[in-house]
Amino acid sequence: MSGGDLALSGIGKVFDEHAALRDVNLEVPAGGSLVLLGSSGAGKTTLLRIIAGLDTADEGTVTLGGRVLSDPAVRVAPEHRRVGMVFQALELWPHMTVAEHLAFGLEGRPRGKKALTNETVRLLAEQVGIAPNLLPRRPDTLSGGEQQRVAIARTLAADPQVILYDEPLANLDPDRRRALRALIRRIARERSTTLVYVTHDPEEALELGDEIAVMADGRVVERGRPQTLYRSPTTLAGARALGPVTALKARVEGGRLHTALGALESSGADPLDAGATCLALLRPDDVGPGEGGVEAVIEDVIPRARDWSFRADLAGEAVLGCSDEPLEAGARVALTAQGAASAVPAERSEA
Repeated sequence: MSGGDLALSGIGKVFDEHAALRDVNLEVPAGGSLVLLGSSGAGKTTLLRIIAGLDTADEGTVTLGGRVLSDPAVRVAPEHRRVGMVFQALELWPHMTVAEHLAFGLEGRPRGKKALTNETVRLLAEQVGIAPNLLPRRPDTLSGGEQQRVAIARTLAADPQVILYDEPLANLDPDRRRALRALIRRIARERSTTLVYVTHDPEEALELGDEIAVMADGRVVERGRPQTLYRSPTTLAGARALGPVTALKARVEGGRLHTALGALESSGADPLDAGATCLALLRPDDVGPGEGGVEAVIEDVIPRARDWSFRADLAGEAVLGCSDEPLEAGARVALTAQGAASAVPAERSEA
């Protein structure tokens, strides 16, 4: 079965007087992928659990393919939603073999030899890269990456319209993370399954999402296509969620952003009023040493594979940048900005 349109409208949830979710509105088209990005406690996992039916929203509506899964008057049980979920802790059962895990979502839930010889189990194992010799084994004998593949294949067995991933790669090394991200992308593409993926890793978000929704304090504070959000965020929280950013105090004059680093072009689609105060946001690769720049004091330097990143003090404001040449802490360096800055109005800077 291919994916279905997923829509969340006005979702709210309170735990012990704490608002975990506040008026969350999101849509994911059938076969599309949405990444929920944000720090711990932002509400990402709670939202997934409400979609899956493991928690109940206090208000709002969840629909899938036009079918209401939950609202104030309706609650479809998790097993009848056609929604699969891969948990961060995986939730593999120690007493069951790999084959039995893959067969769990099949009709009759075959066990033992019946699970081992089941054609669907064999096809699922092949699809996610589980070797045939692993099928009789139990989870505690597998590597972390192998366990992840079992969890993904088990979810696929029930042929869900939506798959929810709750930081499934958080405990893996970089090589295995890259391999499994590629697997997740391939499965979603081949099956046209709707995907909602939770992470706090900007690299995963940029790679896996058709769109990214940044969450903070139970709200969606930013949403858009990955490259647009990275280069032209509209909130400071959204900018920080996608990686390091410099935020300079700025005033709008003559259509430009006047900052301690000089007058910068604005990348925003909506021009700000003359005289308005705001923050000018720049990514580290937009700032570097250059002739005619503004003098700053280098505070820290970090070597990278092909260059050096640095933090500098510029008239009391912190600036992050990159350099093709090594710098020394304490050195005075002229810095310039390349490209436009994203302007965040002051009243939304801390959203």
